[in-house]
Amino acid sequence: MFRSIRFRLALWYTTVIALTFVFVSLAVYEYVSRTLSHMLDQSITNEVRWIVARLEKREERFESEQIVKEDVFEHAAFYPIKEYIEIWDASGKLYFHSPNLGSDTLALLRHIPLDQELTLTTVTNFRYHDIRLAIQKTPVATVLVAMPVESITTSLNELLRIFLWLGPVVVLVGIFVGSYLAKKSFSKINQVIETAKSITADRLHDRIPEHHAKDEIGKIISTFNEMISRLDISFQQMKQFSADASHELRTPLTVMRSQLETALNSRTSVTELKKIVANCLDETIRMTGIIENLLLLAKGDAEQIAMKQEVVDLSSLVQQTYDESVILASQKEINVTLDEVKPTSILGDAERLRQMLLNLIDNSIKYTPEHGRIHLGLSAENGYAKIVIADTGIGIPENEIPRIFNRFYRVDRARSRELGGAGLGLSIAQWIVLAHRGSIRVASKVNEGSEFSVLLPLNNS
Repeated sequence: MFRSIRFRLALWYTTVIALTFVFVSLAVYEYVSRTLSHMLDQSITNEVRWIVARLEKREERFESEQIVKEDVFEHAAFYPIKEYIEIWDASGKLYFHSPNLGSDTLALLRHIPLDQELTLTTVTNFRYHDIRLAIQKTPVATVLVAMPVESITTSLNELLRIFLWLGPVVVLVGIFVGSYLAKKSFSKINQVIETAKSITADRLHDRIPEHHAKDEIGKIISTFNEMISRLDISFQQMKQFSADASHELRTPLTVMRSQLETALNSRTSVTELKKIVANCLDETIRMTGIIENLLLLAKGDAEQIAMKQEVVDLSSLVQQTYDESVILASQKEINVTLDEVKPTSILGDAERLRQMLLNLIDNSIKYTPEHGRIHLGLSAENGYAKIVIADTGIGIPENEIPRIFNRFYRVDRARSRELGGAGLGLSIAQWIVLAHRGSIRVASKVNEGSEFSVLLPLNNS
């Protein structure tokens, strides 16, 4: 149970709620304590100032001492919270003494230096309880007013009892709510777990029911479903790839078997045997090429091939490719042209880039009829080198363009064996371009031709 994320989440949630309650309670307790203390001091201060002002008016109006005492007594009776009052005149004679003081006196601190400041202090254990004492000494008299601190402590103790009663309630609510939220959240996680357990290569169509909430659980479910979709596509591609590879290899193997069975016939002449051997050799070379290309792509997918990072004179490489393409295209009397190229350099692997260009040129030659045209171009734009290879071949249907870089894909399957292609050249070309942080685009119209555009980042160093 303690290893369960659900349990730990509920425990953390309860702990956070409990700690938050404690901190808030302490803050509220401190704030109320300070506020009540300030209010008590303010009440005592106002009382002292009122008595001082009354005594000063007596001197101004020459009122009798009895009238002032009666006013002070009535004032104290009207505000019963003001428990104790003592007034001493300038000669040191007791002028007024609260009846509730009895034989006790507040004069323990009255012998202070003569100034106009009001002094506040706390006296402990005065008549068995603590009091807050204010002293104001003037030329006329010394006024002492005290109020019990119990008015503060009683309220604070009541507040503390409320917090102590609410604490366990808050913890219990936190446990209940935390457990409920953890259970509700992890119920969807359990759906992910159960679905993941049930998914196999034959059940990649299964999906976890998604909910509309855009929370983390919803994102996990969406991401998991997207991952399953990608796996489903990958598995379908692998199945298609396996079927295509089997087909490509089965054809030459079938031819070789048929030829070898013929060679076993005792009536086969030497000339026919040589022809059979030559045909088997051709098919062997064909299978070797397919296997080597498949191995190259497999290593590329696994990132086991390190591309060199050296300065490549792309203009010189395009010129060399053009010279070779003229020779290759001469067999079909295809006219190959090249724009004037300017010095252009990139960082990359010269051998792989040459392989990419030859694959694109070879593809154009295969699907361009005799007496057709192929055009090569090299330019620089927006920080990229742009290589263009355009032809007047059979073209590609618009709905087939997204698939031309798939392995073993051919536009004209009926002529594939005649043309000698296995449908891997464009896949290899695309892999080389992407490995150089570039991109490749295709524009084509049926019976008008195709144009391949390769963009490679320029060398700015």
